[in-house]
Order: sequence, then structure tokens, then C-alpha cells
Amino acid sequence: MKSFHSRRFFTGSVRGRGAAAVRLWCLVSIAPGSAAAQGLISPGETERAFTPSWWLVGLVILSVSLLIWAVSRYRLATARRRELELTSLVDQRTREIRSLGSLTDKINLAVSLDDVLEHVWNSFRAVVPYNRIGFAEFDTDDRMVRAVWARSDSSDVRIGSGYSAEIDTTSLGEILATGTPRIINDLESYLEARPTSEATRAVVDEGMRSSMTVPLKAMDRDVGFLFFSSQSPNTYTDEHTRLLQRISGQLSLAIEKSRLYDSLLETTQRLEEANRQLARLAATDGLTQLANRRIFDERLETEWRRCRRNRQPLSVLMIDIDHFKNFNDIHGHIAGDECLRLVAGSLRETFTRAADLVARYGGEEFGAILPETDDERAAYLAEEVRRRIEELSNARGTCASGITVSIGVATAVPGREGAAAALLHDADTSLYVAKREGRNLVRSSGAIHVPDGVLSPAD
Repeated sequence: MKSFHSRRFFTGSVRGRGAAAVRLWCLVSIAPGSAAAQGLISPGETERAFTPSWWLVGLVILSVSLLIWAVSRYRLATARRRELELTSLVDQRTREIRSLGSLTDKINLAVSLDDVLEHVWNSFRAVVPYNRIGFAEFDTDDRMVRAVWARSDSSDVRIGSGYSAEIDTTSLGEILATGTPRIINDLESYLEARPTSEATRAVVDEGMRSSMTVPLKAMDRDVGFLFFSSQSPNTYTDEHTRLLQRISGQLSLAIEKSRLYDSLLETTQRLEEANRQLARLAATDGLTQLANRRIFDERLETEWRRCRRNRQPLSVLMIDIDHFKNFNDIHGHIAGDECLRLVAGSLRETFTRAADLVARYGGEEFGAILPETDDERAAYLAEEVRRRIEELSNARGTCASGITVSIGVATAVPGREGAAAALLHDADTSLYVAKREGRNLVRSSGAIHVPDGVLSPAD
């Protein structure tokens, strides 16, 4: 009889007593006495309902165990997946930090602005994709944005150095105010909506289809903008802006430092050029643009010592314009100045070696220093100068009509005894002889003087 009731319990329909027995069993398992007390089941039914066979109990325990195991496996798999995601994210961030650190280290080593931007062009593909990078500086005084640098995979760069615009007439002012990079992933559509944007049109004509504009600020000062552009649409994401924002501060400092360096270098170069100009003015005769007497005297001492070391001859020419005072009295000082410039030009055309020096010695007198030039060659060059001036004097239409020169030549091989002043004195004496003998002449001090012991018999 007991077995018959058990079979009826487990084989009854779901809508019959079997389903009711399961419900009651669940209730009674919590408070078996309360169900009977409430009259839900009779005492006999309670006994029958709560005396299941051993395999039912095992099935319930197994089901619960499997459920617990499944839940545990799911939680463990979820934890492991999350752990792998975190590990991958940490590895990615670590690589980013190392990559960004390497980039900024190299950027900080660059000195000039071109060096910094060239490094950005060569190295930033590890951070962000691009086919074009441009840099524009921002002038806070006149609120102008000026393009100063650009590199592109396109052979036709439409916006390079020199392009400028007022920031208030562009959309860059908002980017500068927010300090947040702007992404345009469809430049063609952007241009259709803003057909007057010359900069966008130029970049689109270069073949670019998406862009990212990064504002740069250093020490609370707006430095400018970096423009990354790609030939593909939908290139840039918030991840790219996040990475660039992480290094934009250091990049801004590096660019600002390089700009200051370039400005300092430019100022230094201008100062050096000004110093060179002053040095030239201090060393040059203003009228003839030849060396002045101070430079002539300094160079004579230098060449005297050098020729003494090398045991080489040194020649000096003293050149004087004949009757120049009378010329000035007749034609005036303006014509006299032009005459001096013409004579100086003839001297420059004759003495062309880099080592030679021609100077205005004073008034209408000129001097020439010819290192490693013997007396014969010096006399030949002196005659060449005299002939040129004479031809200039005879040419019609020149203010030097009637002008001639007298030239004195002296040559020596400097030795341990003697001085450069003695050589100059000999040349001046020869000049005096030329003037005394009728002018428009070349006279030399005579045979070359070689001090004892300067040249050995083998020489």
C-alpha cells in the first residue's frame, strides 16, 4: 500500500496531487508542523509526502551541488576574464607610458623648433596615425595664428610656412579656450558645411580626410596648435586624444623652449652680424671701402713675422696720386672723392690674391702689402697699377682725367734683425724718388735685401 501511494505521488499529473505534494513538501521542509496545523494536508498525507525515497534526496543534493559548482565556475571564469582584461590593460598602459616617456625624452633633447617637430613627425606614429602634421604658433598680442612648419606624405603641401589668419575668424579659438583636442573624422562633410574655410579646403586638396587638432599651452601661455591629419576617414578616436593630452604639456614646453632658443639664436646672430659690421666699419675706409691705416699697420707686422718664420720675401708698395691738391682745387671735393674711389677700384683689380692687402694710407696715399712676393714681381705689379691709372686718366668721360700716380716699392726677407717699419720707410723713400724724378713713375729701393743667415746656401 505504501509503495502504491509513492508511485501515485511521482507519476501523477503536474496539475494533480503530485504538484501539490511538491509544493507542500517545500513548505513542510521549512515548517512541517505548520502545514498540518493549518489544515493544508492531513496527518496521513504529511507522512506520505515527507517520506521520499533515498534516490530523490540524492537527486536534490546532486542538483544543488551542480548548481553551486556551475555558479562557482561562472564566477571563477568571470574573475579570470576580468583579471586577463586588467592585465592586458596594465600592459597596454605600461607600453604607452614607456613609449610616451621615450618620445618626450627625445623631444626634450632637441634644441631647435625644427628638430622638435621633425622628431614628432618621425616618432609619433607609435601614438597616433597620421599622413600629415602641421604646427601653427599663436601670437597673443595680435591674436594671429601663423603656420610655421608642415610635413606631409602628399607631395603637394598646400599649407606651409607663412599662412596666417586671425584666430577670431576661425574655429580654433574655441579649441584654445577649452584646451581639448578636436576630432573631425569627415573633412569633406565639414568643408561642405563651412565652404569658406580656406585651411580646411587646402588640407582636403592635399588628400586628407580626417583630422585632429591639439592645442598647446606652456606655463599658462597659449603656444599654438598641432594638426594631425589622415588620408582615411574616421581615423581618430577619444583614445588618441587621451594619449596626446598626456604628453601635450611636455610637448608644449619643448616647443616653447625651442622657440625661445631659436629667438635667442636669431638675436645672437643679429648681434654677431652687427659686431662684424662694426668691425668692418672700424677696419674700412668709408670712402674707398679699402682697409684703413690701422689695419695696414697691424697686417704689416703680422706678415713680417710670418715671412720671417717661412723665410719668404715681403714687398710693400706706397702709391700717391700726383697733384691731387690741385685736382681738388680745380674740380672740387666731390670729383676728388670719385677720383679716389676709381683709383681704389684699380688697386683692387690688380692685387687679387687673398693674402694681399690694399689700404688707404691717408689722404690721397695708398699702400699695398704683398706677402711672399719678390722685388721683380712687386715692381711688375706696381707698373701695372700705374698703367691702369694712366689709361683711366686718358679715357674720356671720367672724372679722373689728368690723374696719374707715383709708386715706391721695397722688398725684404725679414730676419732676426730689422723691423717692418724699416721696410715701410724704404718704400716711402722710393715714392719720394719717383715724385722727385717727374711723377707717374715706379721706383724701387733696389736689389732685395737678404739678412745674413736667413737663407742657407741650399735655399
